[in-house]
Amino acid sequence: MRLLGLNLLLLFGATLAVADGVKPKAIAHRGGAASRPENTLAAFRHAIEIGVDVLEFDMNLTADNRIVIHHDSTVNTDICEPAAGSAAQGGPIRLLRLDQILQFDCGSKVLAEYPRRVTAPGARMPTLDEFLTAVRGSAALLLGETKMPPEGAAYEVPPDTFVERIHAALERHGLADRFILQSGDYRTIDEMRKRNPRIRACLLNARRYKPNYLALARRHRATHLMVRTDDVDAAGVKLLQGAGLEVFSSTANTAADWEKYLAMGMDGILTDDPEGLIDFLRQAGARR
Repeated sequence: MRLLGLNLLLLFGATLAVADGVKPKAIAHRGGAASRPENTLAAFRHAIEIGVDVLEFDMNLTADNRIVIHHDSTVNTDICEPAAGSAAQGGPIRLLRLDQILQFDCGSKVLAEYPRRVTAPGARMPTLDEFLTAVRGSAALLLGETKMPPEGAAYEVPPDTFVERIHAALERHGLADRFILQSGDYRTIDEMRKRNPRIRACLLNARRYKPNYLALARRHRATHLMVRTDDVDAAGVKLLQGAGLEVFSSTANTAADWEKYLAMGMDGILTDDPEGLIDFLRQAGARR
Protein backbone atom coordinates (compact mmCIF):
# COMPACT_ATOMS: atom_id res chain seq x y z
CA MET A 1 0.00 0.00 0.00
CA ARG A 2 2.74 2.45 0.93
CA LEU A 3 4.78 1.72 -2.18
CA LEU A 4 1.72 2.12 -4.42
CA GLY A 5 1.13 5.54 -2.86
CA LEU A 6 4.75 6.44 -3.44
CA ASN A 7 4.61 5.48 -7.10
CA LEU A 8 1.50 7.56 -7.72
CA LEU A 9 3.01 10.57 -6.02
CA LEU A 10 6.20 10.24 -7.98
CA LEU A 11 4.24 10.30 -11.23
CA PHE A 12 2.46 13.53 -10.38
CA GLY A 13 4.49 15.50 -7.87
CA ALA A 14 8.13 14.81 -7.22
CA THR A 15 9.53 15.15 -10.74
CA LEU A 16 9.85 18.94 -10.61
CA ALA A 17 11.74 18.85 -7.30
CA VAL A 18 14.09 16.18 -8.60
CA ALA A 19 14.74 18.22 -11.75
CA ASP A 20 15.79 21.08 -9.48
CA GLY A 21 18.35 18.82 -7.85
CA VAL A 22 16.67 18.73 -4.45
CA LYS A 23 18.15 15.99 -2.24
CA PRO A 24 16.91 16.59 1.31
CA LYS A 25 18.49 15.02 4.35
CA ALA A 26 16.49 12.22 5.99
CA ILE A 27 15.99 13.25 9.64
CA ALA A 28 14.96 10.56 12.13
CA HIS A 29 12.52 12.22 14.55
CA ARG A 30 13.29 10.97 18.08
CA GLY A 31 15.49 8.39 16.38
CA GLY A 32 12.60 7.07 14.29
CA ALA A 33 9.65 6.44 16.59
CA ALA A 34 7.81 4.28 14.07
CA SER A 35 10.67 1.77 13.95
CA ARG A 36 12.01 1.57 17.50
CA PRO A 37 11.04 3.04 20.90
CA GLU A 38 11.58 6.75 20.60
CA ASN A 39 14.67 8.45 22.02
CA THR A 40 16.28 5.15 23.01
CA LEU A 41 19.71 3.88 22.02
CA ALA A 42 17.93 1.11 20.10
CA ALA A 43 16.22 3.74 17.95
CA PHE A 44 19.38 5.73 17.29
CA ARG A 45 21.43 2.65 16.42
CA HIS A 46 18.74 1.41 14.03
CA ALA A 47 18.52 4.84 12.38
CA ILE A 48 22.28 4.80 11.84
CA GLU A 49 22.08 1.30 10.34
CA ILE A 50 19.50 2.34 7.73
CA GLY A 51 21.54 5.38 6.76
CA VAL A 52 19.71 8.45 8.06
CA ASP A 53 21.50 11.74 7.63
CA VAL A 54 20.38 13.39 10.87
CA LEU A 55 19.42 12.05 14.30
CA GLU A 56 16.86 14.26 16.02
CA PHE A 57 16.54 13.92 19.79
CA ASP A 58 15.30 15.73 22.90
CA MET A 59 17.21 16.76 26.01
CA ASN A 60 15.99 17.33 29.57
CA LEU A 61 17.89 18.42 32.67
CA THR A 62 17.40 16.35 35.85
CA ALA A 63 17.35 17.55 39.46
CA ASP A 64 21.04 16.67 39.75
CA ASN A 65 21.88 18.49 36.50
CA ARG A 66 22.32 15.42 34.31
CA ILE A 67 21.01 15.48 30.75
CA VAL A 68 18.67 12.66 29.70
CA ILE A 69 17.08 12.02 26.31
CA HIS A 70 13.27 12.18 26.45
CA HIS A 71 10.71 14.14 24.47
CA ASP A 72 8.47 15.46 27.23
CA SER A 73 9.59 17.59 30.15
CA THR A 74 7.59 15.16 32.33
CA VAL A 75 8.12 11.38 32.23
CA ASN A 76 5.72 10.18 29.54
CA THR A 77 3.92 7.17 31.07
CA ASP A 78 2.38 6.31 27.69
CA ILE A 79 5.90 5.33 26.64
CA CYS A 80 7.75 4.57 29.87
CA GLU A 81 6.72 2.35 32.77
CA PRO A 82 8.41 1.41 36.05
CA ALA A 83 10.98 -1.29 35.41
CA ALA A 84 10.35 -4.72 36.90
CA GLY A 85 10.63 -4.54 40.67
CA SER A 86 10.68 -0.75 40.71
CA ALA A 87 8.20 1.53 42.43
CA ALA A 88 9.27 4.50 40.32
CA GLN A 89 6.88 7.41 40.10
CA GLY A 90 6.75 9.88 37.26
CA GLY A 91 6.70 13.64 37.30
CA PRO A 92 8.70 16.53 35.88
CA ILE A 93 12.17 15.37 34.88
CA ARG A 94 13.69 18.49 36.41
CA LEU A 95 12.39 17.34 39.82
CA LEU A 96 13.80 13.79 39.51
CA ARG A 97 17.38 12.61 40.02
CA LEU A 98 19.11 10.49 37.41
CA ASP A 99 18.89 7.36 39.59
CA GLN A 100 15.11 7.85 39.74
CA ILE A 101 14.87 8.37 35.98
CA LEU A 102 16.78 5.16 35.33
CA GLN A 103 14.07 3.14 37.10
CA PHE A 104 11.82 3.52 34.05
CA ASP A 105 11.65 1.04 31.17
CA CYS A 106 11.02 3.08 28.01
CA GLY A 107 11.32 0.28 25.48
CA SER A 108 8.78 -2.43 26.34
CA LYS A 109 5.40 -0.87 25.63
CA VAL A 110 3.56 -1.78 22.44
CA LEU A 111 1.98 1.23 20.72
CA ALA A 112 -0.91 0.71 18.31
CA GLU A 113 0.00 3.83 16.33
CA TYR A 114 3.30 2.21 15.28
CA PRO A 115 2.45 -1.36 14.19
CA ARG A 116 5.90 -1.97 12.65
CA ARG A 117 7.81 -0.82 15.71
CA VAL A 118 10.19 -3.34 17.28
CA THR A 119 10.27 -3.09 21.08
CA ALA A 120 13.48 -2.83 23.12
CA PRO A 121 12.61 -4.29 26.54
CA GLY A 122 14.52 -2.71 29.38
CA ALA A 123 15.64 0.35 27.42
CA ARG A 124 16.19 3.31 29.71
CA MET A 125 16.28 7.01 28.97
CA PRO A 126 19.89 7.43 27.81
CA THR A 127 22.04 10.18 29.21
CA LEU A 128 23.53 12.62 26.73
CA ASP A 129 26.95 11.05 27.33
CA GLU A 130 25.59 7.57 26.53
CA PHE A 131 23.94 8.89 23.39
CA LEU A 132 27.09 10.64 22.17
CA THR A 133 29.16 7.54 22.85
CA ALA A 134 26.72 5.41 20.84
CA VAL A 135 26.64 7.68 17.78
CA ARG A 136 30.22 8.91 17.72
CA GLY A 137 31.34 6.44 15.07
CA SER A 138 28.57 7.36 12.64
CA ALA A 139 28.46 10.16 10.07
CA ALA A 140 25.03 11.42 11.11
CA LEU A 141 24.45 15.00 12.15
CA LEU A 142 22.98 15.43 15.63
CA LEU A 143 19.92 17.67 16.00
CA GLY A 144 19.30 18.07 19.72
CA GLU A 145 16.41 20.01 21.24
CA THR A 146 16.41 21.64 24.67
CA LYS A 147 13.12 20.85 26.41
CA MET A 148 12.15 23.58 28.82
CA PRO A 149 9.40 23.63 31.47
CA PRO A 150 5.90 24.59 30.32
CA GLU A 151 4.82 28.15 30.90
CA GLY A 152 3.77 28.71 34.51
CA ALA A 153 5.64 25.71 35.92
CA ALA A 154 6.66 25.98 39.57
CA TYR A 155 10.20 24.84 38.74
CA GLU A 156 12.75 26.15 36.28
CA VAL A 157 15.61 25.00 34.11
CA PRO A 158 18.32 27.68 34.00
CA PRO A 159 19.26 28.12 30.32
CA ASP A 160 22.92 28.82 31.14
CA THR A 161 23.26 25.67 33.26
CA PHE A 162 21.54 23.55 30.62
CA VAL A 163 23.72 24.85 27.80
CA GLU A 164 26.90 24.57 29.85
CA ARG A 165 26.19 20.86 30.41
CA ILE A 166 25.43 20.30 26.72
CA HIS A 167 28.56 22.09 25.59
CA ALA A 168 30.77 20.24 28.06
CA ALA A 169 29.47 16.88 26.80
CA LEU A 170 30.05 17.84 23.16
CA GLU A 171 33.61 18.87 23.99
CA ARG A 172 34.27 15.63 25.88
CA HIS A 173 33.17 13.58 22.89
CA GLY A 174 34.61 15.85 20.20
CA LEU A 175 31.22 16.22 18.49
CA ALA A 176 30.56 19.96 18.51
CA ASP A 177 31.08 20.15 14.74
CA ARG A 178 28.34 17.56 14.10
CA PHE A 179 25.82 19.09 16.50
CA ILE A 180 22.91 21.44 15.78
CA LEU A 181 21.12 22.91 18.80
CA GLN A 182 17.40 23.34 18.25
CA SER A 183 14.83 24.92 20.51
CA GLY A 184 11.61 26.87 20.69
CA ASP A 185 13.06 28.58 23.75
CA TYR A 186 15.59 30.89 22.14
CA ARG A 187 17.29 31.65 25.45
CA THR A 188 19.19 28.37 25.08
CA ILE A 189 20.13 29.27 21.50
CA ASP A 190 21.48 32.62 22.68
CA GLU A 191 23.38 31.02 25.57
CA MET A 192 25.09 28.60 23.20
CA ARG A 193 25.97 31.45 20.87
CA LYS A 194 27.76 33.18 23.77
CA ARG A 195 29.57 30.00 24.75
CA ASN A 196 30.47 28.63 21.31
CA PRO A 197 29.36 30.54 18.19
CA ARG A 198 30.62 27.74 15.94
CA ILE A 199 27.79 25.44 17.01
CA ARG A 200 24.89 25.61 14.58
CA ALA A 201 21.39 26.54 15.75
CA CYS A 202 17.88 25.71 14.51
CA LEU A 203 14.85 27.81 15.50
CA LEU A 204 11.64 25.92 16.30
CA ASN A 205 8.14 27.45 16.35
CA ALA A 206 9.30 30.39 14.26
CA ARG A 207 5.71 30.67 13.01
CA ARG A 208 5.08 32.78 16.11
CA TYR A 209 6.97 35.52 14.26
CA LYS A 210 5.63 34.90 10.75
CA PRO A 211 6.62 36.24 8.24
CA ASN A 212 9.77 37.76 9.77
CA TYR A 213 11.81 34.57 9.62
CA LEU A 214 14.98 36.07 8.21
CA ALA A 215 15.13 38.87 10.78
CA LEU A 216 14.46 36.34 13.54
CA ALA A 217 17.26 34.07 12.33
CA ARG A 218 19.69 36.95 12.19
CA ARG A 219 18.71 38.14 15.67
CA HIS A 220 19.58 34.75 17.15
CA ARG A 221 22.37 33.99 14.65
CA ALA A 222 20.58 30.81 13.59
CA THR A 223 21.81 28.58 10.78
CA HIS A 224 18.65 26.47 10.42
CA LEU A 225 14.90 26.97 10.54
CA MET A 226 12.17 24.36 10.99
CA VAL A 227 8.85 25.11 9.27
CA ARG A 228 5.56 23.57 8.15
CA THR A 229 3.92 23.70 4.74
CA ASP A 230 1.59 26.47 5.94
CA ASP A 231 4.45 28.58 7.33
CA VAL A 232 6.22 29.37 4.06
CA ASP A 233 5.99 28.56 0.34
CA ALA A 234 8.67 27.30 -2.06
CA ALA A 235 9.70 30.86 -2.95
CA GLY A 236 10.09 31.65 0.74
CA VAL A 237 12.24 28.56 1.26
CA LYS A 238 14.47 29.62 -1.62
CA LEU A 239 14.76 33.14 -0.17
CA LEU A 240 15.84 31.78 3.21
CA GLN A 241 18.32 29.42 1.60
CA GLY A 242 19.71 32.31 -0.46
CA ALA A 243 20.39 34.12 2.81
CA GLY A 244 22.48 31.16 3.98
CA LEU A 245 19.92 29.25 6.06
CA GLU A 246 19.09 25.55 5.83
CA VAL A 247 15.38 24.85 6.05
CA PHE A 248 14.03 21.67 7.65
CA SER A 249 10.45 20.43 7.63
CA SER A 250 8.30 19.79 10.65
CA THR A 251 7.39 16.15 11.36
CA ALA A 252 5.97 14.44 8.26
CA ASN A 253 4.96 10.78 8.20
CA THR A 254 3.12 10.22 4.92
CA ALA A 255 4.20 10.08 1.30
CA ALA A 256 1.81 12.93 0.53
CA ASP A 257 3.55 15.19 3.04
CA TRP A 258 7.03 14.08 1.97
CA GLU A 259 6.12 14.97 -1.60
CA LYS A 260 5.00 18.46 -0.54
CA TYR A 261 8.21 19.15 1.35
CA LEU A 262 10.30 17.75 -1.48
CA ALA A 263 8.54 20.06 -3.95
CA MET A 264 9.17 23.01 -1.61
CA GLY A 265 12.91 22.38 -1.81
CA MET A 266 13.55 21.56 1.83
CA ASP A 267 17.11 20.83 2.96
CA GLY A 268 15.84 18.14 5.32
CA ILE A 269 12.63 16.23 6.04
CA LEU A 270 11.84 15.21 9.62
CA THR A 271 9.93 11.94 10.11
CA ASP A 272 9.01 9.22 12.59
CA ASP A 273 9.35 6.77 9.67
CA PRO A 274 12.87 7.18 8.29
CA GLU A 275 12.72 3.84 6.46
CA GLY A 276 9.64 4.93 4.54
CA LEU A 277 11.13 8.34 3.82
CA ILE A 278 14.40 6.90 2.55
CA ASP A 279 12.44 4.54 0.24
CA PHE A 280 10.43 7.49 -1.02
CA LEU A 281 13.48 9.64 -1.70
CA ARG A 282 15.28 6.82 -3.50
CA GLN A 283 12.31 6.24 -5.79
CA ALA A 284 12.13 9.97 -6.44
CA GLY A 285 15.82 10.10 -7.36
CA ALA A 286 16.27 12.50 -4.46
CA ARG A 287 18.43 10.46 -2.12
CA ARG A 288 21.87 11.74 -1.24
